[in-house]
Amino acid sequence: MEHTYSVIMAGGKGERFWPLSTKQVPKPFVRLFGDKTMIQMTVERMASVVPTERVCVVIGEDHLEVARKQLPMLPEENFIVEPAGRDTAACIGFTAVTLMRRDPEALMIVLPADHYIPDVDAFVKTVKAAHGYARSGEHLVTIGIRPVRPETGYGYIHAFQKCDASEDCICYRVKRFVEKPDAVRAAHYLAEGRYYWNSGIFVWRARTVLKGIESHMPNLYRGLMDINDAMGAGDRERVASVFGGLERISIDYGLMEKVDNGLMVEASFPWDDVGTWSSFLRVSGLDEDGNYVQGSPICIDTKDCVIFAENTKVGVIGLSNVIVVASREGVLVCDMKRDQEARKIASSLDEDT
Repeated sequence: MEHTYSVIMAGGKGERFWPLSTKQVPKPFVRLFGDKTMIQMTVERMASVVPTERVCVVIGEDHLEVARKQLPMLPEENFIVEPAGRDTAACIGFTAVTLMRRDPEALMIVLPADHYIPDVDAFVKTVKAAHGYARSGEHLVTIGIRPVRPETGYGYIHAFQKCDASEDCICYRVKRFVEKPDAVRAAHYLAEGRYYWNSGIFVWRARTVLKGIESHMPNLYRGLMDINDAMGAGDRERVASVFGGLERISIDYGLMEKVDNGLMVEASFPWDDVGTWSSFLRVSGLDEDGNYVQGSPICIDTKDCVIFAENTKVGVIGLSNVIVVASREGVLVCDMKRDQEARKIASSLDEDT
């Protein structure tokens, strides 16, 4: 794993987890599972792959203080601060430039800070297999999750040709990345068997992803080279100015949909992006009435609910398929099927402040 760096992306607002997640302390930095925050769990997981001194967190200036507080084991230089939020293509390109200035042979394991991956051993095995393919050539490697339901909230990867298989993993050539489907298409993807959930986990050499950006996203590449020059001159204002003008687009749409050197390793670990409150019913232990409960709420005749009580007394009577979340920041009560709309409340509150 020499020259290998873990790159944990900790951007985003986490609005769908209001009121526990807020603009000041978004989803990666709250305790959704036990005593550790999601970013603490992710850093701990990645420390099983690479040494802690090569675990990096990409973060905005607004959340740098809370990140330092929660991750005191990381060296200061491993907090890579984005000048603005410009989506994952700019984030990854900026980080690749930053790491190559530190180590021209840098290889990046890129992943979000806030996904649920309970089997660390299986995760490490899959990531190391993907790492081997990334080291073996000019490959852009991603990890795909075999779907277990016709999910409409995830993007998919179409894997069309098996190029390698062993006891540890199966690797495919990637035909295409596809956007979040409707219910009919998601059911087709599940039945077809060659479509995988896009985990958002990537493994590649920094120079390889920059070469891909140069070929398929020339405007972004020119901006990154300007940023590299500004970094060399110590001109932080220029870095921020150029970065703020970069296109806002994901690495999936901007790059991975266009390349012919993409590989996908099939994950051997269970995974969920835990994107909404209702997802806790999939990934967490439930009580005898099918409720996910955190804190000490009092529940009477309550079934199939998500109830989160943070340092406050909560009582729920006669409800089913409802989300109840009470935190220092506010109270959310909503129908299970409308949990995506929590972000509307968070956005409205941000506008009022």
